[in-house]
Amino acid sequence: MKKNSKIAVIAGLGAIAGGVAGYMLNSDKGREKRQQASDVIKEQKDKATSLAGDLADKAKNAASDLGAKAKQAMTSVSNKAEQVKEDVTDGVGQLKAKADKIGTNGHTGISA
Repeated sequence: MKKNSKIAVIAGLGAIAGGVAGYMLNSDKGREKRQQASDVIKEQKDKATSLAGDLADKAKNAASDLGAKAKQAMTSVSNKAEQVKEDVTDGVGQLKAKADKIGTNGHTGISA
């Protein structure tokens, strides 16, 4: 078979297949199948949208919880740092008072 003849046969078969497919899709049964496919696609889209919304809510809640925990930890660290600062200030004040007493009296009053 010549090349042109093969192309003509393939084109003819393609046209026949297209015509059959068009007829099948436009028949009552074809329209019913298209409607069923459309319904399934819509159902899957709705499920995916719902799942995406649920995941977004979970992510938002997790981020909010993490932020609250971080804020709580920072407050705790800040409070502890303030307490350490006060303790150091008190200790320095006590050492200064003892140093002043030694400077004034020339001794600590502690016998060896």
